[in-house]
Amino acid sequence: MANPVEPNEVWEQRYAKGEIGTRYPFDLVIGFVYRTFPESLRSQTKILDFGCGIGNHLQFLVESGFDTYGTDTSSSAVSKARILMSGVFPGYNPENIRNNEVDLLPFDDGMFDAIIDRSSLGQNKSTHIRSLIAEMNRVLKPGGVYFGINFSDHHPELYLGDDLGDGDFGFFSKGKFRGIGQRHFFSVAEIHDLFSRFKIDDIRTLQNRSLFSKSGSEELIVVASKYT
Repeated sequence: MANPVEPNEVWEQRYAKGEIGTRYPFDLVIGFVYRTFPESLRSQTKILDFGCGIGNHLQFLVESGFDTYGTDTSSSAVSKARILMSGVFPGYNPENIRNNEVDLLPFDDGMFDAIIDRSSLGQNKSTHIRSLIAEMNRVLKPGGVYFGINFSDHHPELYLGDDLGDGDFGFFSKGKFRGIGQRHFFSVAEIHDLFSRFKIDDIRTLQNRSLFSKSGSEELIVVASKYT
């Protein structure tokens, strides 16, 4: 079996071609930040959007009053996010949005109060995920919160792809994962293991399944705090 295209290469190609680019923030992200951070403290709250894409959550977070940063492995995504943010918010520092390496985050220790991860951690191979989570722990302040939404290993479309081992799947014949290379699907037990240096505050499932076919989705919503 040939190796699938590297996931980060796939996303760079898609962003460069303008094939993807969500403009609106995800409702669960909106709910999390509004529940967690009172309005009076938002200007003092640093949030990192991990896998920021072209900036949909960045725009929402700045509009909501947060001190906002973003990172993505795609240089095309970072460039487009900087253009968007500079156009909407003339005083915004585009250097707050940075490229990250596959397993390194370009920010200082203890910098952030929260990290938002909307389905970006799972776009990495299993061999990089543990080091990325260690980096998230490094850049969070003590007590800082990780909020992540990533696909579950009970996803109903897994049968359409090849099991590459260690939670990684690729070569999807059809469905939502076709043509996006290799990606990772998380089990609950794996979340507990990967986030052992965090206090796991909550894990929930987010399901959306058709009653007429095998299509649908299942994601794990994880809230975890860095130990103080």
